[in-house]
Amino acid sequence: MANDPQDGVITLRNQIGETGSLPRGYTAGSPDIISAGTKPFNPVSDLEKESNYGNAYDNSLYINLPNYFYVRGKNFGKTDVTGQWNLFWATPNILLYPFLWQENQLATSGGNMSPDFAIKAGMIGCSSDAFTWVPPDTADHYCMIAVALSPGFPNPLAGVNNVASLAETMADNANIAQRNMQLIRGAVPQMVSKAAYSHGDVEEVMDLVVKFSNVPKGSSYTVSSGDQLDGKSLFLEGKNTTTSDFKVGWTDRLVPANWSTMFDYTITFGNDWSEVPEGGRPTLTIKGEVVMGSTHRLYHHPAARVAGPCLLTGKRRVDKLGQDYKVMTAGSVSTMCVDLGP
Repeated sequence: MANDPQDGVITLRNQIGETGSLPRGYTAGSPDIISAGTKPFNPVSDLEKESNYGNAYDNSLYINLPNYFYVRGKNFGKTDVTGQWNLFWATPNILLYPFLWQENQLATSGGNMSPDFAIKAGMIGCSSDAFTWVPPDTADHYCMIAVALSPGFPNPLAGVNNVASLAETMADNANIAQRNMQLIRGAVPQMVSKAAYSHGDVEEVMDLVVKFSNVPKGSSYTVSSGDQLDGKSLFLEGKNTTTSDFKVGWTDRLVPANWSTMFDYTITFGNDWSEVPEGGRPTLTIKGEVVMGSTHRLYHHPAARVAGPCLLTGKRRVDKLGQDYKVMTAGSVSTMCVDLGP
């Protein structure tokens, strides 16, 4: 006999059609462990819509590339629930005892392994910042395991080490689910790297600029972060580039105090080196630049310079007094591909 949904628990479905009742059947195809592939979702709030609750989304993983994942759950109970999302990965194994995956916990781009949730009664919730992972090419598929922790409902598989208890636990607990993910092996980029960003304790308007130098024409690139800024995930991509030196990025973004993330970036190089000078090597630089109006205390600093046009619109940037905005570089990180060149 099925029992009604429990108060205080967030249900991660094994399959579409579940309503939080227990016991439940087991499958490794949870629609609530969602792969966004190599591009984080925008807006993430779409995953919380009732109209999308029947959508299982994709189950693909892209080898050796940064992949983004979301965990979704529904509060079928009568009280509001707060807690944390956890997400793990495992290599293929029919019986997924916790000792096989409990050390393989994923984190968001900002390094948070247990992002918070607060889900009202009857509502759907989702991890707002994506979990990030670069899966190695060591298996034909992987299994993802998600847990919704809440007071009184910890990881139900903790300590389980026999097959009967494994079957019982998976049937009698709604806050855990698994999903097999299929691997896609495409063209492997020649450069896959990352750079951390930790903002500090005062909010500031910033330009987050990505500068490409000595990149052969015909290249493709991605720059991304699964952590939201101003309510949006950060993602840039370009294909079949037409010049060897260019910059992209996000301008005039209000970065809150203590915001942090990890930027992942990839480049698949083209074959046209005609604009790259002899000895030039492909280089990618990510910079954080303080954006200053004419009343900012550093506006007249010798290191301040007039800001370039908006990277999105190409328009000149002026403050409310009609003065050009200025920028001042606060930090940068560069990655050079030393074994490629004309």
